[in-house]
Amino acid sequence: AYCSGVAVHAAEECVQLHGGIGMTWEHPAHLYLKRAKADSIAYGSAGSHRQVVGELAELPAP
Repeated sequence: AYCSGVAVHAAEECVQLHGGIGMTWEHPAHLYLKRAKADSIAYGSAGSHRQVVGELAELPAP
């Protein structure tokens, strides 16, 4: 659950570090960012995972 946010942040920093070349076909940094954002949207955020685990464990909501 924690990895989705970290993956997006790391990919954004990678693109920023490489500058313009990071968003071209000559370097795969843009693909890392696209995949990280798509996975974050498809699989949910850390908060949504925590909510599901809490519901499964029958923990009271804060």
